[in-house]
Amino acid sequence: MAKIVIAERGAAIDPLKLSQPLGAALVFLGLAGSLPIMHGSQGCASFAKALLTRHFNEPIPLQTTAISEVTAVVGSGEAMVATLDAIRKKQRPDVIGLLTTGVTEVSGEDVGGQLRSYLAAWAEADTDSAGPDGSPDTTTASAPLIIGVSTPDFVGGLTDGWSAALEALIRAIIPAPAAARGPADGASALVAASAPPALRRSAGTARAIPATAPAATAAQVTTAALAPPLTRLARAASVTRPAGSAGEDGDLIAVLAGPGLTAADLDELAGLVRAFGLVPVLVPDLSGSLDGHLAPAWAPTTTGGTTLAELCSLRDARAVLVAGAAATTAGELLAARTGAPLFDHPHLTGLTEMDALVSELMVVSGRTAPREVRRARERLADGLLDAHFVLGGVRVAIAAEPDLLVAAGSLLRDAGAEIVTAMAPTSEPVLADAPWAEVVVGDLDEFAERAAAAGAELVLGSSHTRGVAHRIGAAFLPLGFPIFDRLGAALAGTAGYAGSLRLLLDAANRVLDHGPGGHPSDGRSTSDITRAPGATADPDELDDLCQESPC
Repeated sequence: MAKIVIAERGAAIDPLKLSQPLGAALVFLGLAGSLPIMHGSQGCASFAKALLTRHFNEPIPLQTTAISEVTAVVGSGEAMVATLDAIRKKQRPDVIGLLTTGVTEVSGEDVGGQLRSYLAAWAEADTDSAGPDGSPDTTTASAPLIIGVSTPDFVGGLTDGWSAALEALIRAIIPAPAAARGPADGASALVAASAPPALRRSAGTARAIPATAPAATAAQVTTAALAPPLTRLARAASVTRPAGSAGEDGDLIAVLAGPGLTAADLDELAGLVRAFGLVPVLVPDLSGSLDGHLAPAWAPTTTGGTTLAELCSLRDARAVLVAGAAATTAGELLAARTGAPLFDHPHLTGLTEMDALVSELMVVSGRTAPREVRRARERLADGLLDAHFVLGGVRVAIAAEPDLLVAAGSLLRDAGAEIVTAMAPTSEPVLADAPWAEVVVGDLDEFAERAAAAGAELVLGSSHTRGVAHRIGAAFLPLGFPIFDRLGAALAGTAGYAGSLRLLLDAANRVLDHGPGGHPSDGRSTSDITRAPGATADPDELDDLCQESPC
């Protein structure tokens, strides 16, 4: 268990933290035909859009209500209504995510009430415009799914915004039964939402729904979280196919992803689930929307990602897989509302977590691990052996979002590296599970001081940390968000068997290229470089599970 240390500085000098609205926008950018809107000043959206565009090197569909000084004082409700009306009529998205910002949260406006009033008026207008037989008028603008999320950017960070948006999405798509609704238990991530698509189709018109579903209790969720791999396997054995299920309906696996997974990671994860004959639904799916594909034509909304039909199919999920601690709350909510078992993974980097996932998929599907899965595992195991001759004893400093920080640090520690400085922008429960002594919550200025004092030889972080590595004479490996001085950030793997191997080899090669003493390598043999005796990885206890069946 790592000790979490909060920096005592009164202000951030060189901020590491990114805002909640940015994290929430990323969730909606992983949905097909989606358009996130930041309800705030134009500068808030412009800064977020600049970071997103530079990281993905793609056009980013992101809008703003453009609150001015006057509307911030007298009320921003009219600006919100005008923006929603214009986007519904012109861009015609399938999903709209309305994200609050600091200015609309600080002003004290009831954004949730304003949005619910708008949705109620919209539903009434759609009813009035219905045809003689009661069917909706097809000449009017199509009705999108509108979800409001409270994301104040003066508290929390990117991870908090991601978690809030994902929870709001699940609450909107699968509302609690009417009998279970009551006063919200604490602050809810969901401000307001239009009717779920399934209810809209059955009723013929849109309607507003309350955001008052109570939080899931522990008794409502069957979970396999934070248990050793063999214990998780035993729990997975209790999962049976629902009666009467067959084909894709009974094989659907809901995969809720965290912000630490890249498009390449999501592709590998989806391929792994399919290898066991199961059907994955990734939420959100950035591998379909922001993976660097060339769209046939410009579109005002996202050109890929999780579709509304796939979101509606989550209610039939056979199991819920959480891939990242930031998605845990949403995963628990989905499991409680569908009755599906929950398999919770704080990350999917390295042998331990991946072996646990494979063992769960083996039992859920009733199949042995396919040959290609076993081969990928063998490559990672061999990569750990090879890399420990380079990374063993290397002093590493990492600055990243909590999920990714623990994932990357755990992998490098398995290869024998020593994590001397770990910096997170916000405090999250997953940080306590880091397998080293201390995690500091602070800014890049303090990160530079601590990394220099600890004699860091390898620095991992976003493009904002490159200057830190340069100042202290350490090797540098881009990791996380944003990365704007390298191409292909979305295609760089950090999770899964293949992604973990890629991250491991990239780290080792950075150390080799940098050479001893902070200078570029002169090509000498790695045997001339002084390293610690060996790696600290524990022996793997699931080797026998991935052996080919004698049958």
